[in-house]
Amino acid sequence: MQRSRSVTVAKVYERLFTRWPDAERLARARIDSIVAVIRPLGLTSRAAKLRDLAKAIVQFGDVPDSLDGLLALPGVGPYAAGATLAVAFNKQAAVVDGVTARVYRRYFGLASDAPAVGDEELWSLVRKITPRRSTKEWNWAVLDLAATVCLPKVPRCSTCPLQAGCALSRARS
Repeated sequence: MQRSRSVTVAKVYERLFTRWPDAERLARARIDSIVAVIRPLGLTSRAAKLRDLAKAIVQFGDVPDSLDGLLALPGVGPYAAGATLAVAFNKQAAVVDGVTARVYRRYFGLASDAPAVGDEELWSLVRKITPRRSTKEWNWAVLDLAATVCLPKVPRCSTCPLQAGCALSRARS
């Protein structure tokens, strides 16, 4: 979603799951067939990883519902694991990517511009503040805030509902 339009992602998602509605079928798919479906996303190198992921899920018996279980799957990192726990299993889970990292860093005054995946200070903070309930909605709200208000180059601090507590907003005043 960071590099592709949501309309394109939705079309690819629909085609992918219409063609291979479960992990067993995707695990048996030919790589070139998967490439043909995901080509509009520009991520054709991930076709083999998708098939490997499907094979691992088939071996496991289902999609794991724990952080460790998800991280053990090929190609699954902290962001995908957290998002899966929050969205698919309604579990409390930290979810941080480049977009949400911008919101958290600005709000809490964290100086790092390091990639979110390796920023343990950021992940630790997000783990502490992520609510136990409505985690999915929390993460979507942070994404929405990043997409509409806390923009990369010109944040709209004056319209932000979190302005009063935001370190960046206070620093700009």
